[in-house]
Amino acid sequence: MYTKTKPDIRFIEFMQLVSPIVSFNSLEGNEYVVEKLKETTMFFKRQSTKEIWDMDLKQVHKAYLELKDFKTINFKTYVPLKHSPALGLLLHLKLLVK
Repeated sequence: MYTKTKPDIRFIEFMQLVSPIVSFNSLEGNEYVVEKLKETTMFFKRQSTKEIWDMDLKQVHKAYLELKDFKTINFKTYVPLKHSPALGLLLHLKLLVK
């Protein structure tokens, strides 16, 4: 069970937290290295596969505001195929704590 540390964070504040990040890990320990931020999209490389992924940060922020239960599967409607990186990013930002 996770608790939100900033349940009412505005998107601009969220982006200020995200912008300096160079890498983060998923819950399972997969490392993601940020390639670039383009507007509100984060492009990152999964180190184990070298595959480049992208994630809509507006949707991650929306998930953070709306979700009550932060299981990776619950991110599915917000960020298809990027559930684990989305949760990992929120944990890295310390917006969620156990």
